[in-house]
Amino acid sequence: MILIVNNINIDTVNYDLPNGFYMRGVMKFSKNVFIVLIISLFAVNANAIDYVAYSVDEEGKQSPLPEVIDELPAEEMLNVKWGEYNGNKTRVAVLDVKNESKVSSFTVVGFTGGISIDTVSKGVPVDGIEAILTDIMLHSGRFRMVERKEIDSTIKEQDFGASGRVSKPSAAKIGKILGAEYLIKAVITEYTPDFKGNSFGLGGIGRMVGGKAGGLLGGLGYSSKKSMVAMNFRIIDATTSEVMHSKQVKAVLSDSGLTFGGGGFGSGGALGGFYSTYSKTPIGQALIAAVNKGVFELVKQIGTSQTGAEVVKVSGKKVYLNLGKGTITKGDTLTLFTLGEDLIDPKTGLSLGAEEEEIGQIKVYKVKDKFSIAKTIDADLSEVSAGDKAMLDKPADPLKFGPPRTSDSSSNEGMSAEEADDMF
Repeated sequence: MILIVNNINIDTVNYDLPNGFYMRGVMKFSKNVFIVLIISLFAVNANAIDYVAYSVDEEGKQSPLPEVIDELPAEEMLNVKWGEYNGNKTRVAVLDVKNESKVSSFTVVGFTGGISIDTVSKGVPVDGIEAILTDIMLHSGRFRMVERKEIDSTIKEQDFGASGRVSKPSAAKIGKILGAEYLIKAVITEYTPDFKGNSFGLGGIGRMVGGKAGGLLGGLGYSSKKSMVAMNFRIIDATTSEVMHSKQVKAVLSDSGLTFGGGGFGSGGALGGFYSTYSKTPIGQALIAAVNKGVFELVKQIGTSQTGAEVVKVSGKKVYLNLGKGTITKGDTLTLFTLGEDLIDPKTGLSLGAEEEEIGQIKVYKVKDKFSIAKTIDADLSEVSAGDKAMLDKPADPLKFGPPRTSDSSSNEGMSAEEADDMF
């Protein structure tokens, strides 16, 4: 951009604006306006919105991910770096990961014969997958996670744990008790290592097969032509229990290889030593790529939504809200809404919500771990009661993606953030 001030040309750099476009052109300003403009431009540049996420290759080069990643090779979703984000975090609860994949098996051949391994009951580490999902969601910086022990305790208290499923009315109760805005449900629909034609060395996976192999197998080495994992991610509104969004993702890794010293499988803990070895296997990498895809889709849907709160109580001139640190900050303003009669669907028994009437604004002056306290700006607090709704006035931050990838060209594959910016 070139600024003309008192007939003096001043060359400046192109400043990247939050919407991904550059300011270009020639403008003429007074000295005062010029100074204000420069300060404003530096402020915009300092607060420039980062890309949602980057794919990182083996050499460490970062390429901003496009909005649509369905056709991206799984290799590009294996090592994902999440962009910087300092906005509001969405409070979510991750429900138990469910396994609906079909039973398959493979055979390891040793000196004493074959050992058949059920890859579903033995090879799908549901607890580990849940831990990986939670870890990736945390690293995205977009979510405030409800602790697993809180979720388990709530489900047990509400007697929802026996069937492993959560009914619609139950989901709403869970969300309300936990203070979550959304419930996340992940389902494994396909888990296919596809070991046909593989050769196995003497491997240390005895614990994985219940000790049948004993000391027969030492170090494991194999190569796989193709491994595939498919998962379904569902976003459930914690207020209405409705499934807001459902996305099927799939990751296929071809011509992957693995060599490692035996014994990693079956280590203690949800991840532990298991993760370090599992993540190096073709099926493990396919799983991680699938989870990265799923979390990317979650961020697109609810990772930047406007934050809402519920009134816990009103005491004098104080309004207590169920939002705490990490979700709301001192000085934030919210608009209060009083809720009318709850409308219940006569067929399903589900809440359809209630009519809302705007009361006015409040301002947060104290933030605790799990709640915050606000005072009125122009709201009549005599009209406010527990359960009423408050919406943060701060708009949701926009999402910034890299340029679309073309299926018939590799010209923009591995593109850096700077190169991607130049395309806008």
